[in-house]
This record gives sequence, C-alpha cells and structure tokens, in this order.
Amino acid sequence: MVWIIDRYLELEAPLLHALARMPYVQNFIHDPISARITLFLMIMGSIAIINELNMTRKMAQVTHETSEELNKGYIDESLKLHRLIVSDEYHSKEYLDEKSGIVIEEFEDKEKFFAKPVHVAHLYVECQCIRTIESQPLLEKPLLFHLEFSPEEYENEKRPEFGTRLRVLRKRLYHLFKDSHLFEELVTDRQKFAIGNNVRIFNSQNELLPVSTDDVQLCFLKIETGDKIKCEFVLGE
Repeated sequence: MVWIIDRYLELEAPLLHALARMPYVQNFIHDPISARITLFLMIMGSIAIINELNMTRKMAQVTHETSEELNKGYIDESLKLHRLIVSDEYHSKEYLDEKSGIVIEEFEDKEKFFAKPVHVAHLYVECQCIRTIESQPLLEKPLLFHLEFSPEEYENEKRPEFGTRLRVLRKRLYHLFKDSHLFEELVTDRQKFAIGNNVRIFNSQNELLPVSTDDVQLCFLKIETGDKIKCEFVLGE
C-alpha cells in the first residue's frame, strides 16, 4: 500500500507541474490542495468518459447484431412471433405497489433495450404503375411520397415501441393513389382494385413484402427510418 502511494506521488508531481502551465486550468491551481483537487477531478472525469465510450461501443454492437440478424433473415408471417416481440424480458414492466398505491415501472436491462430495433418514423416511397406484374412501367416519372407515422397509428400495438405495421403503410399508399387523378385516368376496372392484390410493397433490399406480413411492424421487415422503398400499383388490363 505504501509503495502505491509513493508511486502515485512520484507521478503526481510532474502532472501538477504540467497542469500549472496549461491555459485556463492554471487559474484553478493556486495552492497544492486546489491543484490536487483539480487533478483528481480531471482523472475521474477521464475515467467516466472512457467508461461511457466503452458502454456506447458495447451497446452499438448489440444494436448492430440485431440489425444483422433481421437483414439476413427471411420475410414471412413468423416475424410476428419474433423473440423481441414475444419475450417480456426485452420490455419494461409495470406493477402496483400495494403499500403506496403507486404504479412502479421496472425497466429492462441495457443490453435488452439496445437489442431492440428502432421504430420507423418516416419513409420515402417511390411508386410506379404497371398493368400486370413484370410489365413495363406506365409512368415516365414515378410518384414519390414522404410518409410520416404518428403515435396514433401504433398506440394499440402489443409493443408500440416498434411502431407501425405494414398494413398501415399499404393502406395509406392505396388511398393516396386512389385519391389521385392517375387512378381515374389509368384504372379501368375500379371495383377490382384492392389493397392486398394491387399494392405491392418492397423493402429497402428490394424484397417483396407479401400480404401475409401485413401484421408485422415495419422495423422487422428490413426497413429503417428515412429509407427510400418502392411500391407498385398493379392496375390490371
């Protein structure tokens, strides 16, 4: 123990000497006590910053692992049962304290919190009109919609923190097109134009999102906030 103190004092002297010559810092070093306090605060602050950076790195790695898992996975209705949705350990819990009558919220672990994908807040959707699947596009310049999702659109979800379902996006695109002049000009059989069969949505990896995934929230379908995705309106012959 004595050796450690002696070693620290050996290192302290040159450090204090260096601090005494540093601009601004030298204003706080008037005597040995204030100098040592300043040095202590700087050391503890540096340790705190290093610890915070290390924690940020670990949490970023956890987030990246989830993103990689979702991006490499298959797109199907089984995503509704993803462990991040089903398992309660990834979500906070509320319970009533019988003694105080106060509702207490118990938060999930940091690792569990950062493992969750972030909900999709807004998207850019490039929409093209086609007669049949794989036929030539009808529009010289595709329609471009910027869609934002409000809390009212996902507040009733089991896990509202994951945001909007694909169904909401498909329905909004359907109505945007149906209310446009292009619908009147291009669609011949308007009764057959339906949300499920005639609105084809692709994710950021250009994978078709089938109607069977309409109940899956967007952040599980390889879509992130600010992405530009594609949509096709199949108009029929």
